[in-house]
Amino acid sequence: MTLQELKKEVAKKIMLKKNAWTETYAKEGAPTDFERQTYKEYADIIDREIKEMIPESEWLTIELTGCAKGELSHYDIEDSLKEVFKPGEGIQYDSEGGQFWVYVKSSLVQKVLRHIDYHFPGQIDLNVGINKYGDNPWFQNWSQAEKFLSAQKEG
Repeated sequence: MTLQELKKEVAKKIMLKKNAWTETYAKEGAPTDFERQTYKEYADIIDREIKEMIPESEWLTIELTGCAKGELSHYDIEDSLKEVFKPGEGIQYDSEGGQFWVYVKSSLVQKVLRHIDYHFPGQIDLNVGINKYGDNPWFQNWSQAEKFLSAQKEG
């Protein structure tokens, strides 16, 4: 199976999880304890299946965290990186309150660090560590999976 086919299968599983969540929580009235537990067990199974489907080489194992200095904004850093490194292609982004996080697969770390060093020399307090929270390197949420599947249908 190609990487593109794997992404499509992962996106489909994410949509199954979304549909189960909707059936459990987006109805009138609160779900019962049994419904919540059933959803949790189903979601855990899907999460395990997704994790098993994604090749190890695709996991976002490295976490770059930092804070912009002076007039530089974390949005400037993120926008600059996004021009070269597209989200879902070995990299994911997050930022809040001046702090930013970039989750990167190991094969891209040097390129990302070079980009940061070249474009923002001395302007970022940067830390490099292991990503302990990465769940899915391609889709951070249901919306991203939906967009991917829609694009696949159109393409």
